[in-house]
Amino acid sequence: MDLKLLGTRLRTRVLLAIALLERSYPREVARVTGVPLMSVQRIVNDLERQGVLASRRAGVQREVRLNPSYFAYRELKALLLRVSLADEGLTETVESLRRRPRRAGKALS
Repeated sequence: MDLKLLGTRLRTRVLLAIALLERSYPREVARVTGVPLMSVQRIVNDLERQGVLASRRAGVQREVRLNPSYFAYRELKALLLRVSLADEGLTETVESLRRRPRRAGKALS
């Protein structure tokens, strides 16, 4: 898919991933989207300066999400979730992620 809805293809893909993941880390977004980590960090920094994304420290990592204080938060989120339906690969990748830690001592399958 070569969707450039929000400026560039990479920027659009990063925003779609963050909307689907709800809360994530730049490294996870890079892994899910296939976008280089430095590009993800640059895009996240730019969108945070514009108020579209919000981040907070979670230990040593930076957790990012759509900014609920953004004036068009609900509309943007609805648009991103709707547009994500066109990118089945990204949606499937996000749905297949393990989002919680494995129980201590549990064998890897």
